[in-house]
Amino acid sequence: MRMILNMKNSLFLLVMAMSLFGSSSALAGEGFFSRVYTTETVPEGHFELEQTLRSRNGRAYGEYNAVDSKSEFEYGVTDKFQAAFYLNTQYLHAKGAPDDSDPAGDTPAGFNSNGFNLQSVSLELIYRVLSPISDPVGLAFYLENSYDFHDIHDALREYPGWETEFRIMLQKNFDDDKIIIAYNLGLEIEFFRYADQLELWNGEFDLNNELGVTYRIANNLYFGWEFRNHNEVGNFYTHDHSLIWTGPAIHYGGQKAWGTLGVLKQIWGAPNGLDDNGSFQGDSLFLHSHENWEITAKIGFPF
Repeated sequence: MRMILNMKNSLFLLVMAMSLFGSSSALAGEGFFSRVYTTETVPEGHFELEQTLRSRNGRAYGEYNAVDSKSEFEYGVTDKFQAAFYLNTQYLHAKGAPDDSDPAGDTPAGFNSNGFNLQSVSLELIYRVLSPISDPVGLAFYLENSYDFHDIHDALREYPGWETEFRIMLQKNFDDDKIIIAYNLGLEIEFFRYADQLELWNGEFDLNNELGVTYRIANNLYFGWEFRNHNEVGNFYTHDHSLIWTGPAIHYGGQKAWGTLGVLKQIWGAPNGLDDNGSFQGDSLFLHSHENWEITAKIGFPF
């Protein structure tokens, strides 16, 4: 039921944004997918406000419903170089749910959490080397540094948490931009301490593969599909888990704004079944610290 309500809220947000749109060609910097980045950047001297809401639902047992909010302010330093600052907040409701970081989440009893929190602040830099329009393939490099206040998975207080993410982004357009294919290779390094364990530093390394394909089905209306593969190495030497999500993404770009709605469903995850403590991880899925469903709504206002 909560997942259905969150989907309705995401649809409402997208419809409200689309009511502001007018007919126009695609805008540079707009997001065609829920997770995958394209290589186009905000033009020099221009700004863009972007708002993302992401609902994450469903773990191996108990109740788990999170809504992540990212409010982003982007600026085109040059036609090839884009800088952005964003604020990340979250609402999390968990009751008897599992998680890797929360000690109570390692047992069948799970952990409980309910409320809003300031998750992190981030600085993002994107440099486009090749254009998907004028060059054989688009190529861009992405760097993001984040200061974390709370763990995104279980809302535990971090003191402090640091993340650095690198992306290599590729894009190819076909048939006068009617078909767009984008791929991201993401590498993320994270260091963190929890407020009640200041003497203990934790770290992890993530490797993400993300692929999106979208097709223009009407004027400025695109329907696509994306895949996301996430792999996590705990403390930089222990493979913790690997997962695959997939699902559709619909995008509409107008003269004054653009909007995207995407749904991702986990289709494979490991480990699954029971862990060494007898805690259920998921049936052919990894639902211990990651979710079964993601629903993402994005709106952007360039100016």
